[in-house]
Amino acid sequence: MKKLIHIFVLLFVILLTGCNEQNFLKEEPRDDIYAENLLNNYTGFQAMQTSLYGLMRQEFCRIDNMGYYGSSSLPIVRHAMWACGTDNSWSNNTHSSFRFMYYPKLIKQTDLDCMMVTFEWLYKVVGTANMVISRAEKPDIDWQGGNATANTNNKESVLAQARLIRAWAYRHLTYSWGDVPLVTDEITGLNYRTDWERTPVIEIRKLMEADLLYAISKLPIRTTSNSTVSGAVARHYLGELYLAMGNPTKAEEILRPLVNGTDYSLMTTRFGKNATQPGCAFIDVFRTPLYSGGNKEVLFAFLNTEPENSSYGTAVIYMKSSWKNYYSNDADIKKSNLTAPEVVNGTINSVKMLWLVNGGKGAGRSIVSRGSIRLYNYKNQGAIDDRVSNYSMVWKIYEKNSAGAIVEYLKSGKSIIDTTVSAAMLDDSKTTIQNYKWPSTRKWDYTQTIPANGDADESYNDQVYLRLSETYLLYAEALYKLKDANAVEWINKVRRRSKASDLTASDLNSLGLDLILDERSRELLSEEERRHTLVRVSQENGGDVMAVNNYFKRRVVQYNEICGRPVRGMLEADVPVLFPIPQIFIDSNTGRVIAQNPGY
Repeated sequence: MKKLIHIFVLLFVILLTGCNEQNFLKEEPRDDIYAENLLNNYTGFQAMQTSLYGLMRQEFCRIDNMGYYGSSSLPIVRHAMWACGTDNSWSNNTHSSFRFMYYPKLIKQTDLDCMMVTFEWLYKVVGTANMVISRAEKPDIDWQGGNATANTNNKESVLAQARLIRAWAYRHLTYSWGDVPLVTDEITGLNYRTDWERTPVIEIRKLMEADLLYAISKLPIRTTSNSTVSGAVARHYLGELYLAMGNPTKAEEILRPLVNGTDYSLMTTRFGKNATQPGCAFIDVFRTPLYSGGNKEVLFAFLNTEPENSSYGTAVIYMKSSWKNYYSNDADIKKSNLTAPEVVNGTINSVKMLWLVNGGKGAGRSIVSRGSIRLYNYKNQGAIDDRVSNYSMVWKIYEKNSAGAIVEYLKSGKSIIDTTVSAAMLDDSKTTIQNYKWPSTRKWDYTQTIPANGDADESYNDQVYLRLSETYLLYAEALYKLKDANAVEWINKVRRRSKASDLTASDLNSLGLDLILDERSRELLSEEERRHTLVRVSQENGGDVMAVNNYFKRRVVQYNEICGRPVRGMLEADVPVLFPIPQIFIDSNTGRVIAQNPGY
């Protein structure tokens, strides 16, 4: 300690005696990668776009990967904030931040780390997009096009991507928190504020509409790579926005060129790097999500997080770990792979071998509900629907036997995976569930290429983000609301790819929007931001998202054997669905009082 004090005193003396004030205050940046130097030509703006895409990709990262608020361990993917704890999933986790995903009433906290981190992250996206948008309008930018037309095209492409991403961020913000501050200017030291107010959603949606229309007009419907946003992505989100705004006519008009065009199509036959392996076209879409691999269905994908030819490093893509169950924690499953040659000779342990032969390590943070599995059996289709087959969902645990062959691991001659609801799952006093024999989706499987890293959490595969099949289901919803008899055909296009039988117009008329929500769950389980969808349809025609008879709460009770238990709040009108405005933001906004969402 004395040594440190002496160092500080010495530094202080040097500053007092050796500092010329004018020279000291003169800024001399040592690094040329900052906004004033970077955003003065097209190359610089492209570099900033890479940062924007990196921020978007954090939806598939662990919530704690930015280390806000001293949070040292929030081991769940950010995407789960919107996908888990709905009608088709619950959380298998003890963390206090995630308990509302299996006990909805426990959302009534205003200082949950996961919500504060997510709120701040989305405004970082908005702020970065605003910086790009404002600085792209400066007259002295070198757009490096070589002529006036090319310069204009480069500028408009930069603006269109940034505006689309801004609309994407506000989509998350408004579905999650409702009215939120609307920020359209770059925040600098000169306009920094502490008097923000909550802008009504209807006003924010006007900006989102303008941003998405601009993107549609300036971006090609299909870009060189689907790892960048396109006119197709803009059309998809604008169609959804118009549905949220109660305008199915505009939704149908904006989606029609995309669903009827030839730039994209559902992948109905085997393709990609795993086409010669057992599987189906549906799961091939996730194994090979890029245009370059022949995929014409994925509108937008997140690239592999590491360019190195390695399966271990610093990547934080966490979809696999969040959505695949923690099978190695089950006492029976732990007994698998004990006779594998590599385990016997000590090369690796049995837990690593378990993950190497079962699609990679899972942490079981987000678990599919039994009701969502039951939906696949509508009209007795569960036995033939590829989306719930062994290729797409974990129904078997595999092991390597002493001969080196991969075989199913059985208990008493039966599969060890089942959907038996345990006593712990029904015990409302329990602080966790931890059912490790439950089936889980295989959409995010990733097997390490280095056996010694078989139990690593991270994934290094490219990740599907948005697919044409979801656009088809949005289009079906628009047609249904317009009372167009062709609506069911767009649902059937999605079902046929997975070998499920056609539905009829009578089926749709009988079940209504619930049938479309059912199909969205069957097709988009774990991909869709399910919470957003249920909030959107619950708010239609001025609906109250907290009402016990809306789509959100009613379907959670109907299909979620955990979240829907009466004591857990979905039958109570005062249990909120929208997230709380983070208390840290309310407290720091000293120039104006920010009202909290109802129920908190």
